[in-house]
Amino acid sequence: MLKCIYGLVQAARQFFKKLKEILAKLGFKASKADPCLLIKRNEKGIIFVALYVDDCLCVGSKQLIDELKSKIQEYFTIKIDDDVRDYLSCEIHFTRDKKGAVLHQREIIENIREEFEKDVCGLTVYKTPGTPGTGMIRNSEGTSVSKIEEKMYRRGVGKLLYLVKHTRPDIANAVRELSKMLDCVTPSAIKELRRVIKYVLDTKELGLKVEPVRRGNDNNVYVEVFCDSDYAGDKETRVSVSGYILYLCNVPVAWRSKAQKSVTLSSSEAEFVSLSEAAKEVKFIVQVVESMEIKVKKPVTIRVDNIGAIYMAKDSNTSQRSKHIDVRYKYVTEFVDEGFCEIIFVKTEDNHSDGFTKNLGRELHEKHTKNFMKSKEEI
Repeated sequence: MLKCIYGLVQAARQFFKKLKEILAKLGFKASKADPCLLIKRNEKGIIFVALYVDDCLCVGSKQLIDELKSKIQEYFTIKIDDDVRDYLSCEIHFTRDKKGAVLHQREIIENIREEFEKDVCGLTVYKTPGTPGTGMIRNSEGTSVSKIEEKMYRRGVGKLLYLVKHTRPDIANAVRELSKMLDCVTPSAIKELRRVIKYVLDTKELGLKVEPVRRGNDNNVYVEVFCDSDYAGDKETRVSVSGYILYLCNVPVAWRSKAQKSVTLSSSEAEFVSLSEAAKEVKFIVQVVESMEIKVKKPVTIRVDNIGAIYMAKDSNTSQRSKHIDVRYKYVTEFVDEGFCEIIFVKTEDNHSDGFTKNLGRELHEKHTKNFMKSKEEI
């Protein structure tokens, strides 16, 4: 084929290749860390272009943005929105002073309400997304509900996953537990799904808090990470659960709740594996920021609530208790030796990532959630 056809799998790739070629002619260079981030700097300032298929976000010098808008129209028919209030179905609610914002996904929450409101309207008001201290157990015999309920369950989990990805890290662990049951849906799984949905609908005004804060008098940005693990948290497979949340100038930009790939033999080992997963994300974020010609303050701070994991990260020697740990996790020790990151102890009750590894009670859940979530009604 000489031209791509809209709707085919390769259509988006062909468009990306064409758009990237045009932007290169206009003086843009792709970030080495992320090819979908393009940068241009000259005497007029700097401009960043983020590509998401055919949705482009431009940030930077107004003069350069105006130049780009006029030149890009020679190649493409485009729609320009000068006031960024919505991007990729995420609404941006700015504070009055424009120094902060709350990211919100009203459209997907409204979609969830329309489909599930009848199922959850009679439920009590929950203060936490998941039942505290519990986890889902897979049914070895497969699905034990009707086909209609099975499809409903998968639709609900899929929509919740989209919320977790962009604006609702507070439900990350509860949704991870639900996602384990997609091929073996049980009545208890459906009951837990309804609880999470009821919580989301009751807290529909909550969104991701964007309140950047500078530290020091220099122009460097700082990165801070909180990571945690729940040792043998999966009651069926006995694998541990890793969780982390990464802040860039006090703004949450990455988070994850994920079961580890293998069984660990101690809580320190589980924490060390979680630490290594967080360190991977730190490396990527720092590379992206530095490719934007922005300096990052080093060493990057990673906070862990386990002394044993900190010792393993700082000590390159092996012992009887740690010699079996896969070398694929040992790169975090190199990061420490190189001065790239610094591992610091934090109390469990002050660890923001605690809720990414287990379903917490009301008090701790609300305490941690306030660090990265905010109601749009408060701005």
